[in-house]
Amino acid sequence: MAQDAEPSAPIVSSDSRTGDGEAEIVVTAQRRPAAERDVAASIDVLGAERLRRSNVRTFEGLARIETGMQLTAYQGETQLFIRGVGAVTFIGGFDSSISVYSDGVYLSRPSAIAPAFFDVDRVEVLKGPQGTLYGRNATAGAISLVSRGPTENWTGEASVTAGNYGNIDVMGAVGGPITSNLSFRWAVGSNNHSGYTRLYFGRSTDGGEIIRHAEDQHDVTTHLSFRWRPMADVTVDLAGDYYRADDRAVVFHFSGPGYDNSPLFKARIGMGEVGGYGSRQVSTSILPYNKPENWGVRGTVAVDLGGSTLSWTSAYRRTRPRNYDDLTNSTVLGESQFKQERAEQLTQDVILASDADGARIRYVAGLSYFRERNAIRNEFFFPFLAGYFGGQGVADCCLLKANGSTETDTWAAFGEATLPLGSKLALTLGGRYSQDRHAGTNLLDFVGFALQNDARLPPVRFRSFTPKAGLEYRPTAGALVFATAARGFKAGGYNVGSGQNTPFKPESIWSYEVGTKLDVGPTAYLRASAFHYDYSDMQVQDVDANTVLIRNAARAKIDGVEASLTARPARSLSLNLSATYLHARFSEYRTVNTKTPQLGILDLSGNPLPQAPAFKAGAGVERSFAVAGGWSVTARGDATWQDRVYFSAFKDPRATQAAYWWLKARLTLVAPGGRDRIAAFVDNLTDARVFSNISITGDLDGSRGSGVLAPPRTYGLQITRHW
Repeated sequence: MAQDAEPSAPIVSSDSRTGDGEAEIVVTAQRRPAAERDVAASIDVLGAERLRRSNVRTFEGLARIETGMQLTAYQGETQLFIRGVGAVTFIGGFDSSISVYSDGVYLSRPSAIAPAFFDVDRVEVLKGPQGTLYGRNATAGAISLVSRGPTENWTGEASVTAGNYGNIDVMGAVGGPITSNLSFRWAVGSNNHSGYTRLYFGRSTDGGEIIRHAEDQHDVTTHLSFRWRPMADVTVDLAGDYYRADDRAVVFHFSGPGYDNSPLFKARIGMGEVGGYGSRQVSTSILPYNKPENWGVRGTVAVDLGGSTLSWTSAYRRTRPRNYDDLTNSTVLGESQFKQERAEQLTQDVILASDADGARIRYVAGLSYFRERNAIRNEFFFPFLAGYFGGQGVADCCLLKANGSTETDTWAAFGEATLPLGSKLALTLGGRYSQDRHAGTNLLDFVGFALQNDARLPPVRFRSFTPKAGLEYRPTAGALVFATAARGFKAGGYNVGSGQNTPFKPESIWSYEVGTKLDVGPTAYLRASAFHYDYSDMQVQDVDANTVLIRNAARAKIDGVEASLTARPARSLSLNLSATYLHARFSEYRTVNTKTPQLGILDLSGNPLPQAPAFKAGAGVERSFAVAGGWSVTARGDATWQDRVYFSAFKDPRATQAAYWWLKARLTLVAPGGRDRIAAFVDNLTDARVFSNISITGDLDGSRGSGVLAPPRTYGLQITRHW
């Protein structure tokens, strides 16, 4: 469990602190318990208190302070990038390049990731490929979310947050013993705010503007968990969660002019009023909606074998994203999109791991099974084409169905052991063998015009072995130097909802990294690493006419340096600094830009990878001081600077975001005893207008630039009580 110190807590001893006065955090991201400073890998751990102090309540907020991470949201899906590696695609059923786990259970669907950031005890971010321990879809890294669990004593908390845009968030939790060997925790939360973006529908008969709002949030989440100890050496954990939203969170902002290659579309939208580029006012003809519903159950049985623990985890999850949006940016409908997935996943994991303390040989070994069935609807309506194709402009004409289904089964066996080579040196060896089976169906139908594809996708299997080797050297009790070589892979599969019936292959990455974790004096902690990635068979996305293609067509190389420093120069003052430099570029990539086919085959070697800014740096300063009557005040500010980022492999000037600053601040008043808190906060202090993603759409709708804007400036007041 993460144990974060209160702002007024004394600095703990050097052998248990993290550098800024917080107690050492025991992590499980390497599938066995270990103190963060003893993990010979690049890992960032943020406990609940640090998340609260930096006002991080979502993955998007996490990416603002994590200098090695990028994030964008697309139609309710969370797309993550670590060190320039991630999945640049928007098709249904596609997998992420980062394995996200919630309490040890893999979240296969990107739309299930964001709701999992609720009632978390800590977040563990492993950087670099994690093919040995996490297997498929971990070429970029792995993120482990650990929820707050049942407690042996009665505990509880309640919080209310109110802010601009009508923000009202509420959260409550209670836990404690039911019997002498059975305890529980139940947490419920709801997030609500009005829309950041104005939807302009035109003018009424009296000349007034017809306005609605989008990018609002209205959701509810609940977690219920039990812990039963039937015997001293046996622990049984049972948990369930539920999430539902009903809002208009899905909206696209137009980032700039496109290629204007569809006169028919331009004529259609010219009949109405067209919205401006980069504006928070979007012209539309329909009300979008976002109505996801997710739930899951999990059970874990752990047996203490004396020096090691054997655990078996079974989990079932159902993910149901559903949304509808106008893609036209005009008060006359030119194009709309409906997107839905109906995914069910079953996971089974058996793991034998050494205990955190006293083990001369540290090890973990396991077997894993994953099964997913997903039905996908991705449908586009183009009423402006009705006259051209002779239809009537209703659902029986000009509806492009890019639908299908996927079947995925994965089996894996893995192991890793760290062997001492003397008192200061140790060797780590590990490997994972896995087999993926993929099948499904594919439907691409332009209703009223032409059936382009209707196929059963036969089973295809991919086998892989992902080894890892590393050395760790501990010259003193407060220093660790490590070097690792590891392979990661992302599973292959089928491109559902397209005219492509042949499977794309897995992509793989070799990583070579050296790093150090070092005490700098009695109150500071330094982490630094340098890495080189060799990325091959990259799964790249192209749009050919109006069909999305996935091909293994590129190689890339990534070189980078990361460093972070946490320090407490005085009892009441703490600092954290972090920076990441990336040289992420295609080393081999020759392709045709379907938007400019007259240019022929382009050599993209040397172009930067999408979502890979060259520099990103962050700083946080926190000061605590006492006031009258035993009260204390903590003031904190966080600043992040990010270099220019490109969202297209073609280095398209229509799909880029210039460098920017992101500033946030929080002031917390803590009552005597620390049970009651009142906090004022502001996020995006300068109200920076920032695109987190931009894509160039298909040929039918003029190949326009369309993207997602990060939230505007938000501020509010939060009242929390613990007992």
